[in-house]
Amino acid sequence: MTIITRPVSSANTAIGVAIIVLPIIAILVKLITPGWMLVILFYAGIILGAGYVFLVVMAATGFFGRRAAFAFVSPTRGRVAGLGHGIALVLFMFFLVDGGDNDDWSSPFITVLGLDRDAFSDLTGGLAGVSFFVAIGFYVWFVVEWALALRVKRRLV
Repeated sequence: MTIITRPVSSANTAIGVAIIVLPIIAILVKLITPGWMLVILFYAGIILGAGYVFLVVMAATGFFGRRAAFAFVSPTRGRVAGLGHGIALVLFMFFLVDGGDNDDWSSPFITVLGLDRDAFSDLTGGLAGVSFFVAIGFYVWFVVEWALALRVKRRLV
């Protein structure tokens, strides 16, 4: 049996690192306006952590090394799906309206731009909702692309 290897692509390595780092950046963006949603994210940590670990596994086996799964197929769709998930997740956290027990709720978008929270809270809430579902869609798409790439790799290797 011949083991097929492909040259390591620096673009694939950079994409893999970005896919791993973007969810961490999303959490850091959320820390601009901490509130009860951050507490809920903390309590959902086991589920979110499992999803993140699986994302790291997909990025590592898909983009790193000479036997990376996306080296055996055209990596464009996998790159778009993985980066799309990370970018949509950062946007979700950027637009997520949150606050504490007193009346100081806001979103990082409103805080960073210094906007009126009453005028922009509905807009940012809607953008957060759309970004959330887009992030989930890209995550599912990335899982599918990764699984297809692994299948092609197993046939060739």
